[in-house]
Amino acid sequence: MKRNNNRLSALLTGAVCLLLVVCLGYLLGLLVRNVGVPGRSVRRSAMELAAVDRFDMQLSNMLADVYVSGQTVQAKKVYWLNDSDPVAPEPNPAGYGQSDDPAALQEVLDRAWEMLDIQDPIFTAETPIMPGSAVYYYLDETIFAVTWKQVMDNCVYTFSEVKVAHPSQFRRFLAGDKFGNDQQLLTSEMASTVNAVVASSGDFYGFRFFGVVVYNGVVERSIDRFAQTCYVDEKGDLIFMDESQFDGQPEKAQAFVDEHQIRFSLAFGPVLIDEGQLKTVNHYDLGQIHGRYSRAALCQRGERHYVLTAANYEGDYRSVPTLREFSQRLHEIGFEKAYALDGGQTAAIVMNDTLINKVSYGAERKISDIIYFATAIPKGGQSNG
Repeated sequence: MKRNNNRLSALLTGAVCLLLVVCLGYLLGLLVRNVGVPGRSVRRSAMELAAVDRFDMQLSNMLADVYVSGQTVQAKKVYWLNDSDPVAPEPNPAGYGQSDDPAALQEVLDRAWEMLDIQDPIFTAETPIMPGSAVYYYLDETIFAVTWKQVMDNCVYTFSEVKVAHPSQFRRFLAGDKFGNDQQLLTSEMASTVNAVVASSGDFYGFRFFGVVVYNGVVERSIDRFAQTCYVDEKGDLIFMDESQFDGQPEKAQAFVDEHQIRFSLAFGPVLIDEGQLKTVNHYDLGQIHGRYSRAALCQRGERHYVLTAANYEGDYRSVPTLREFSQRLHEIGFEKAYALDGGQTAAIVMNDTLINKVSYGAERKISDIIYFATAIPKGGQSNG
């Protein structure tokens, strides 16, 4: 029996070595094909690197189950997404659910908190949801999203709390997957196109010309006009900066992006909360900050832990906040960071291809971009935890 185990171990070791050799050979082949070839397409190179990235993930997860002394030892598999692939894997339909009673979701919450190590969640079994509304959720081993409505100050706040296993699951999509594309789509249309678990309207970059627009690590626009841009780095953290430091020079902005490994940006603002501190803004060129309008924001709670939020009037709740009132409410909840997105009729939160909040004027507006969260589990490997 011991001889058979040794033989099996030797075979497995040989198979692993063969896989490593194949992977190394593929990488060397890419280097040979790309080095010294003038005019090589950057897009093609990105696609090739994405293929290597996928192969690396598959190899890592194949090796997650290893044999030690005749016993199978399972390591947790790690999945991630590549920015050059705009369409994420399809969520598992079995991962979705809903309830009109938060307490009935305790078992789901327990599984989510344990699986994804969720610290200090916003949503709990005691959360007071809007009367007559439901709580929607999605759970698999790479993402948990829970979306609900809550009444504050006679206004309906829609929250979507999300925790992801890998930063690449926090994504941005431009209509047509290209900067400067004239195409505009509904938030729900774009969410469906990219297989978003949950999505929010973005900054509507195609309508306004402020700040720095970064897409897939490339500075597409840098305008020296007062604005505060939100950058998302490779760790999934929000970084805030005034654009005056770049003097409208794209090369300066690109140097910053490269240094801080920025994946994408949002150019609306202003910054509402930074490092837990409430920011007071008395003047800002965007967002009608002193008026009462529907509001939207992207908030960060902790590592790979986010909340999308929108504040709208709905039913008997007819009030909407000023920006200061909005930011104060978010600060009371306890966010580390919060950044204002385009509000008014633009503000939309979509889950499972369904519009959740009641947008201004009763219908979604066609816009140029969204931010969204996706499962990282490849098709055919879905799990609902």
